[in-house]
Amino acid sequence: MARRTEYSEGQEDVAPDRAARGKPLAVVKGVPAYASGRAPAYLRSKAQLGVVRRKPAAGQQAAAYVYAHWYGTRIALWDPEEAVRMRPLSALQRRQMQQRRTCTGCGEVFPVPVWGMCGACRDQEAWRREDLRRRTCQDCGTVFRTPAPARSCGEGMCLACDERLERGRRVALSLMERSCRRCLVQLFPRAVWAAMSEREQALADWHCAPCEQEIEQERVEARRRADRARWDDLGPTIAWAQKILADPDAYAVLDNETTGLTATSRIVEIAVTTASGTVLLDTLLNPGGEPIPAEATAIHKITDAMVEDAPTFSEILPRLTEALAGRRIVIYNREYDTGRLLWELHLHHQAQGTVDFTKHPRYGARRHAAAQAWLDAQAWEECAMEQYAAFYGDWHDYFGSYTWQKLGGGHRALGDTRAVIRRLEEMAKGRGFEFSEGGS
Repeated sequence: MARRTEYSEGQEDVAPDRAARGKPLAVVKGVPAYASGRAPAYLRSKAQLGVVRRKPAAGQQAAAYVYAHWYGTRIALWDPEEAVRMRPLSALQRRQMQQRRTCTGCGEVFPVPVWGMCGACRDQEAWRREDLRRRTCQDCGTVFRTPAPARSCGEGMCLACDERLERGRRVALSLMERSCRRCLVQLFPRAVWAAMSEREQALADWHCAPCEQEIEQERVEARRRADRARWDDLGPTIAWAQKILADPDAYAVLDNETTGLTATSRIVEIAVTTASGTVLLDTLLNPGGEPIPAEATAIHKITDAMVEDAPTFSEILPRLTEALAGRRIVIYNREYDTGRLLWELHLHHQAQGTVDFTKHPRYGARRHAAAQAWLDAQAWEECAMEQYAAFYGDWHDYFGSYTWQKLGGGHRALGDTRAVIRRLEEMAKGRGFEFSEGGS
């Protein structure tokens, strides 16, 4: 009578090697699936059949499945008696299999492929290469019988190379007071610089006049190449500035200083000049009794005492209208300054007692219709800040646009208008580069 196994229900007459050693975990398409080590012992996987040069026959169904517990994959098991023999290996295949199982170092044949060297030979080869590296001069490449000791210029140098680099280091140190780093790098090899300490290298961290000219020329050429690459953005800004400076009296440059950056901030100073610099209007404004915050005063240095006796916006509005009449208006950060003008115009017309309001086309805020009409009647040029940002070329990847640049006019109205004129002159020159219309 056959020996009873762990799972022998209904299997008393089954041979021990054909009896399952546990209950199946599931049934997949009528085939039992066992946990690892619970399937009948006589079944074989494809890999196990391949060892004895057999494979599942055409149309043969898997006799069972087993779950590989280390990664949960279901593996098919086959009955070896139903399997068929594989085609005999050719002489070339047997030779290739033999080569994969043969160590190229010691020549020993292993039962599994070693793909070159066995572990012992691989370790021995690694030790041999390391020993050869330690006995080879890293500068001249000479191989010695014993490893080169660490000397003043570094590990792996022979005595001759060490002395040569030491002489070069001393010569370089003697020339550092008279020659700059760029000149010395061209005279001495990289190994000489590697042998120097950071303090010694810092002694030559300057450039002589000829090298400064070469570096500046390289910088100019690099900027020229970058500008040519973005000529579609740079060209229109140069042409825009040149158009304004070609007829400067036909353009007005306007700037405001305010009590803050909110939508209801009041203007405390306003200036208007022509693009040639002629002053058309320059005055402080009384913000209607509204105090100037300390943070605003810290920027433009305008205090409440300075604007106490100044005219109001309503009083200078005729002069402002006359200064802008017939001229196209250039503003650095146009959107902000026109917003402050619209608010002042709104308060001006509201104080006159009229109630004709309309919505601002962009913000939706209610503003006096006459205020919006005055603003729409003016000829506004492109924003000078956006034009100069495209000219400067500091691209911001996150926002996908050119970064706005500071004006640098001192945060006073008249000084800022003159700074805008300087920016226009800078853009009109095109950095001194000659470009054709196509940017070539």
